Amino acid sequence: MSRSPGYPERPWSTAVAAGFASAPALTVLGFIMAADLVLTIFGMAVDRRLITGAPAWLKPAKFAFSTMIAAWSFAFCIASTSIRPRLTRALDGILAGALLLEIALIDMQAARGTTSHFNFATHFDGAVFGIMGVSIACIWLAMLLLTVLLFRQSFASSAWGWSLRLGMVLALAGTGSGGLMTIPTPQQLAEAHAAGRLPIAGSHTVGAPDGGRGLPVTGWSADHGDLRIAHFLGMHGLQVLPLPAWWIARRRSPPAARTQRNLIFAMAASYLALFLLLLWQAFRGQSIAHPDMLTLGGFIVWLLATGVAMIAIKGKQSHPNNSPHPAHQYTQR
Repeated sequence: MSRSPGYPERPWSTAVAAGFASAPALTVLGFIMAADLVLTIFGMAVDRRLITGAPAWLKPAKFAFSTMIAAWSFAFCIASTSIRPRLTRALDGILAGALLLEIALIDMQAARGTTSHFNFATHFDGAVFGIMGVSIACIWLAMLLLTVLLFRQSFASSAWGWSLRLGMVLALAGTGSGGLMTIPTPQQLAEAHAAGRLPIAGSHTVGAPDGGRGLPVTGWSADHGDLRIAHFLGMHGLQVLPLPAWWIARRRSPPAARTQRNLIFAMAASYLALFLLLLWQAFRGQSIAHPDMLTLGGFIVWLLATGVAMIAIKGKQSHPNNSPHPAHQYTQR
């Protein structure tokens, strides 16, 4: 296996240049999404229409921002690999094309004044949502292949490599959780049985129809469970997990390579536990703004377990018998 170049050591300007060289389609898409974000924010300012109780252009703005950072993150992961160049070029095109198609359809439906997801009100709306479903499936499969490549790629810094691999695993889990929203609710099935048609199949909200009172900026349900919270957290594990790996490696006296790697594993496990905790809370129909004692107890256990794991790893590092030999500071994996 070939060794990945040391991208975490490079300045941002060089990282952008590496993105253009290794994943030009995704890098350009990130800038297109930045422009789309500006336009959708302008749309919110001038267009007062509401769709399911939220500003018509709020959802396109959120998706533009999310897709912008996802595109650049995928481009960075591709630039961090030196194996299978033909496959990475294909993944660059597939991911960029599928992401762009999804955002274009979301923006189109917002311009039409209707919903983009779960919408089967007309044959056209159903076709739009069906195409979005195919594009999302392509995105997920391309992400899976990119994850496999990262697992096969060796890195100069073991902790950095594992932060990218596990970040992609978290992103796969978060993206896959979006499928849970497409399951028709009992109320929708009952209405379909009575009316003979199913205009809406799926929901973000658990315990009430979409369109109720939402939290500021995000629009997540303020009164009921909302599957988008865990979905959002999981999808962006790829952006979150490499940050502590980058910071730990740049400390004046960084811990040993094995300790850095163990810290990344612990952080990934903690992030996954938080994702599952938020998913569990949503399925119970409970708003993140109003946790009950059971949910608060779960968050306390999560915090304590994370703290104990971090202390244990640091304590093992400080023990003189556990200090690795300098020759073993870095491993291939």
